[in-house]
Amino acid sequence: MVKSLAFVSGKGGVGKTSLAINSAINLSLSGFKVAVLDADFGLANANIMMNVKADQTIADMLSGACALDDIIYHSHAGVKLIPGGSGTLDTLNLDTEERWKIIRSLDALEGDLDYLIVDTPAGASNSSIEFAAAVDHVVITLVGEPTSFMDAYAFLKALHIEKNVINFSVIVNMAKSENTAFKDFKSFEKIALMFLPVKLSFIGWMPGSSDIVQSIIARKPFILDKKSKRSVGKCMDIITKNIQEISPEKRSGIHFFSSKSEG
Repeated sequence: MVKSLAFVSGKGGVGKTSLAINSAINLSLSGFKVAVLDADFGLANANIMMNVKADQTIADMLSGACALDDIIYHSHAGVKLIPGGSGTLDTLNLDTEERWKIIRSLDALEGDLDYLIVDTPAGASNSSIEFAAAVDHVVITLVGEPTSFMDAYAFLKALHIEKNVINFSVIVNMAKSENTAFKDFKSFEKIALMFLPVKLSFIGWMPGSSDIVQSIIARKPFILDKKSKRSVGKCMDIITKNIQEISPEKRSGIHFFSSKSEG
């Protein structure tokens, strides 16, 4: 059974895609079969961070120019990458039927995967809400800043009200220390629980690190760099360990790897 997770954020620039990619690779290094779906069609850059030249993307599959197998690229540690069509008009303006087509197309991979990591668009767009609602669990990336809290709360609220999502995991990125990160999580949790009947779990943190920045520039995920791994590997190991312990949330509606559409 495939466990699907969406990495989401209320705003751009908080490291969501980097965390999604490095989590996927770390899971693969632990022996799991993993795929990354880059659903951030406005700024689809997972392929850049994974140093994959994507000649064909989801846009080509939707147009009928190619099949799913033609847009699956094998990357680091055997992770499969399904790239989005960055900035193309067709993928920027997907309707519900096209998003459903993308979700259903991945059913063909069910026997080949343990995890599907979905990198959603930042912010509470229709695409980010629908893709996040189609997974087993949602992972929110935030940083310890008021604007990040406000935008992450707006996303959480939209997903809860529109799709009845209750359980969320939180990663605090670019933190000074584990203690600071947990305090930021508790502050965000207090805000959320004040207004919404949701459940938040802290599953880890990452420091602000020049090694991570350099890994992005070099197009080499930091979990694969020996120097970076010495400084941040423990944090990523804790995150991926906690991801493995997440229990899927049962909800009605269209889901990845579920051919039935309910409710």
